[in-house]
Amino acid sequence: MRKLLRFELRKILRSKAFYVCVAISIGFLILTLVTAKVANDALEAVGQQKLTLSGVFFAKGAISSASIGMISAIFIAIYVCEDFTSGTMKTIIAKGNDRTKVYFSKYIISVSAVIIWSIVSVLVAFLIGTAMYGNSEALKDNVAVIIIGQLLGVLAYHSLYFMISYSFTKVGASIALNLLGPLGVNLLLNFGDTLIKSDSFKLTDYWIDGIVGNFTASTTNNKLIISGMILLVVYCAATAIGGWLIARRKEI
Repeated sequence: MRKLLRFELRKILRSKAFYVCVAISIGFLILTLVTAKVANDALEAVGQQKLTLSGVFFAKGAISSASIGMISAIFIAIYVCEDFTSGTMKTIIAKGNDRTKVYFSKYIISVSAVIIWSIVSVLVAFLIGTAMYGNSEALKDNVAVIIIGQLLGVLAYHSLYFMISYSFTKVGASIALNLLGPLGVNLLLNFGDTLIKSDSFKLTDYWIDGIVGNFTASTTNNKLIISGMILLVVYCAATAIGGWLIARRKEI
């Protein structure tokens, strides 16, 4: 397992796709910061009340602003499928490596990379936001809890993308399904909500997109925080185990 982990770590550190995806993500984040600055200056110029901004405010929304959910869907598909398309996976298995160890070594390294990517985005947003606006404005939400919830969302998305990519092993198909699959589920649940017609219960609140949306909203619904965190852990575990079961039986 250690050899496989070292192999996967070396591979991801040498991956151009990883650095390109992170760079694009940070670019989106900086664009959000600049846009907020321009908007504030425009409001001030016309005598309107400016937006309440701070380093903590931007840190709270960094994972969403950096589009990590969308961009990681592309990165994970490329990372997972690379060994299958190049034939490296056949060599790895032919050398007697256990399929379970191969699967989880790839899973552990990729999820670690995505979590580090997310934390870096939060730190960049906090540092630049603090330099631009300081941190004198108080926020109503518990920012630490909100960020932890978003990180759990990153874990849930990663596991889902990883399972899909390991199932199809083709980069194009995996990217398409990673991007469109969660959206399709969300559309079906929205349709279910229109049939239920309930103001107090919505199916979309309990799907990954809805849960993460609560943690990225301007005002968080505190009633859904605990249940949301638990569900994100469940989604993460379920898709990780589902991917493992597929990996055990998959023809290479």
